[in-house]
Amino acid sequence: MQLARLEERCHSLAPHLYREQARYLELVRWILPTAVKAAIRHLLCSLSPLHRASLSDHQKVLQQRIDALVQRASSMITIEQLLVLAVRLQDEERRSRVQQFRNLADRASSSVETPVVDAPSPGIELGLDLPLERPDLLEGLLPNDPPSAAEDQLDRSEATDPQSLTPPDSGSELSELEILRSLFVMAGESLDQVESSQESQSGLESGDSNQEPMAQLSDQLMPSTASGLLSWMDSVDSALIRRLRNVSHAVNVELMRAGVTRSLLPIQLLDAVNSGQLPSQSAPSNVLRLTLPLSLAGDDQGMDTACVLMRPSELEFDDHALRRSRSQLRLQRRDLSTLLLKERHWLRRASVREVQNDWWPNQPETPQLS
Repeated sequence: MQLARLEERCHSLAPHLYREQARYLELVRWILPTAVKAAIRHLLCSLSPLHRASLSDHQKVLQQRIDALVQRASSMITIEQLLVLAVRLQDEERRSRVQQFRNLADRASSSVETPVVDAPSPGIELGLDLPLERPDLLEGLLPNDPPSAAEDQLDRSEATDPQSLTPPDSGSELSELEILRSLFVMAGESLDQVESSQESQSGLESGDSNQEPMAQLSDQLMPSTASGLLSWMDSVDSALIRRLRNVSHAVNVELMRAGVTRSLLPIQLLDAVNSGQLPSQSAPSNVLRLTLPLSLAGDDQGMDTACVLMRPSELEFDDHALRRSRSQLRLQRRDLSTLLLKERHWLRRASVREVQNDWWPNQPETPQLS
C-alpha cells in the first residue's frame, strides 16, 4: 500500500521534472552560441597583434565552421537525444569493464612465475593466498555452467588457449595460474553474455523500427520510482557533460586548423578535468588553462596551453536564468531523495515480511524460555 502511494507520488512529480529539465536544456541551447564565441574571444585576446592579423584571411571561414558546429550540437541537446547518448555511455562503461577483466587475466597469466619451494619455517605464517594445496575446498565457489552451454564454453576456451586445459603433473591439483584465469575468464564471459544479449535485443529492435534506441526509450521515458527518477536525472546530466565536451573538442580542432591555438588537448584530459581528477589554472568561463609537464634535461619545465571547454557549471555561473532553473532541479532532487529513503524503508519492510511468511511462518521470532 505504501509503495503504491510512493509510486503515485512519483507519477505526479514526473511531468514537473520533465518540464523543468526541458526548460533547463532550452536555456542551454539558447546560451551555448554566445558562450562559445565569448570563450574564443578570450583565446584571441591572449594572442599577439601580429598573430591576430595573420588570421584575418581565414576569419570568415572559421566563423562559419564554428557556427555550424554549435548549431549542430544545439539541435542534439534535448532530453530524448541525451537519453540515447546516456545508453551509449552505459555500453561504453560495460565494455571497459570487460576489457579490464581481460587485461587482468592476461596480466595474471604473464606475471605468475614458478613458485620456489622454501624450507618450512618453524613459525606460523598468515597470508591471504587461496588454499591451493586443497582444491576440494574451492568446490562451490566457482559457479557450475548449465549443461547446454558447457560444450560451447569448452570449445571457446580450447580455441583461445589450448594449453590452459592441460592438467598439471599432479593430475588432481589445480595450479594458481589456472584458478586465476578461470575466475577472470568467467567474470569476463558473464559480462560478455549480458552485453551480447543486450546488443542482440537492440539489433532486433533497430531492424524492426530502423531507428536509434529512441524506440526503446519511448515507452519508458520517465521512470515510476524515486530511484529511477534520480537515475534518470543523473543520466541526463552526464550525457549533457559529454555533449558539451564533444562540441568543445570539435571547436578546438577548428581553432588549431585555423592557427588560433598551437596544440590540441586529447579528449582524455578534458574528461579528467570534468571529473575533477586534473586541476586547472584560473581562466575565464569555458576556457581551460593547463600546464603540461615537459621532461627536458631533467628540469621541471611545463608548457602552458589553453582551449575551449564548455561546462554546465560555468554556463550557470554566467546566466541567472540557467542558474535559477538548476536551483529548481535541485529542489526536485531533494524531494526525490526524501521519497527514496521512504521507498527503501518500505522495500526493506516488504522483504522482511516476505521472509517471515516463507521461512518458518508458524515459529515465533523470540523463543519462549520455560
